[in-house]
Amino acid sequence: MDGIAGKVAIVTGAAMGIGARITELLVQSGASVVAGDIAHDELTMRFGRAESVRTCRTDVRQRSDCEALAAVAIDLHDRVDIMINNAGITIRAPLPDTTDELWDNVLQTNLASAFYMARAVVPNMRAYGGGAIVNIASINAIRGNQGLTAYGASKGGMTAMTRVMAMELAPDNIRVNALCPATVDTPMTDQYLASVDNAEATAEMLVAKHPLGRIATADDVAWAALFLASDRASFITGVSLPIDGGRHLGR
Repeated sequence: MDGIAGKVAIVTGAAMGIGARITELLVQSGASVVAGDIAHDELTMRFGRAESVRTCRTDVRQRSDCEALAAVAIDLHDRVDIMINNAGITIRAPLPDTTDELWDNVLQTNLASAFYMARAVVPNMRAYGGGAIVNIASINAIRGNQGLTAYGASKGGMTAMTRVMAMELAPDNIRVNALCPATVDTPMTDQYLASVDNAEATAEMLVAKHPLGRIATADDVAWAALFLASDRASFITGVSLPIDGGRHLGR
């Protein structure tokens, strides 16, 4: 991807799935990456030998961990050009079964973490003349889905926050955008299918919801993230882009 080489990026939730693929493509495009994940063993297994990647055990629910992750990038490279807020969890529960603990866990992991990371890197981006923040939201920020009260709220909050940050930070040449994937072929989806009674029928149902006739790959989302982070997207900010094979159209 043009417009990435030489930049410094932070990626949260980088151990697997979309975050891992974003990290790989950033490195292939010439960026240096500081990668954070609470699953540090998996993170180091994947990236521990990569010269352009520094791995950090990061619990994004903790403000101090987010600030420490930003500090590692700044200490190593002086600056942060790209912030990819990818860390997230999906916990399914109908409204009556959404406990305070579940609510807090999902909102802290999915939404508060993006706020913590943005707040930690923006002063540095300002000092170096700009940057790009890409928030990995969800199609559930755009349309409803049963059993996902906390998840939908967290991702809807992320897209609303994206618009506000884009307005506030535009004068500093800091662009803020979000991606809204639907179902993606990742370990998270595999875990969901393993939890249902008829995994094959559920997988077919998920595919049928996407007019293009398949679910997304991690590459589908990762390449879109790289584009929004790159100089090729220098006039794009405040967008929440569906990466969903047409699912937002209402099927």
